[in-house]
Amino acid sequence: MSNQNIKTAVILAAGRGTRLGNRTKEMPKGFLEVGGETLIERSIRLLKRNGIDNIIVGVGHKGTAYEDIAVQYGLTIFYNNEYSTTESMYTLVCAAPHIKGNFLLLESDLLYDNSALETILKSNHKDVILGSGFTNSGDEVYLHAFENGDFRYLSQDGNDKINSYAELVGICKLSQEFYSKMIELSTIKKMKYEYAFNVLAPKEDIYVEKQSDLVWCEIDDEHHLNRAITLVLPKLSS
Repeated sequence: MSNQNIKTAVILAAGRGTRLGNRTKEMPKGFLEVGGETLIERSIRLLKRNGIDNIIVGVGHKGTAYEDIAVQYGLTIFYNNEYSTTESMYTLVCAAPHIKGNFLLLESDLLYDNSALETILKSNHKDVILGSGFTNSGDEVYLHAFENGDFRYLSQDGNDKINSYAELVGICKLSQEFYSKMIELSTIKKMKYEYAFNVLAPKEDIYVEKQSDLVWCEIDDEHHLNRAITLVLPKLSS
């Protein structure tokens, strides 16, 4: 599956971002500015650079902020109206009416180098989780895989770092078939989307595409934001 087969991206942006306090009281996390550009606008710019023009955004908390830029950037917006009591997997379920075919899945609070998209789009595997080297940034999710990159399981337990293969970035490439199996899970309302991989891994082929030197970060709190500005931003290629 080359990048010629992927023209759609789904961005999960429904969360409240409570750990960022007043910064996200009146706006979603995706509207945080780093280097004079919001996280969401940066993602849109990089996705379009890589030929992905069909960008679908799942919103909840202060979702009208995304509606305000939808026409400007040609976005499709959908709501998880239960965002305050559900997790990211349910937001992904709510995307079903808008998804046709294979797609990229991204989180809205990521600051990442363009090479992240190039790496995952070039992967020949059908269902792919992008992994990086270890950031030691706090709140990491560790990916466990066999030596050939075949996914085993993921964990947020710090003790699991020792034998882990890579760190979860928050960018995946999913086939329509795999997505259909994700949304059939009975525990979707209380599940973070990434844990669906653990449930499906015994019966499905999932690949970890590891880019050890990837420059990126997730922004969940003030520590993450400071790290994004001081450590990550200066190293980004574009």
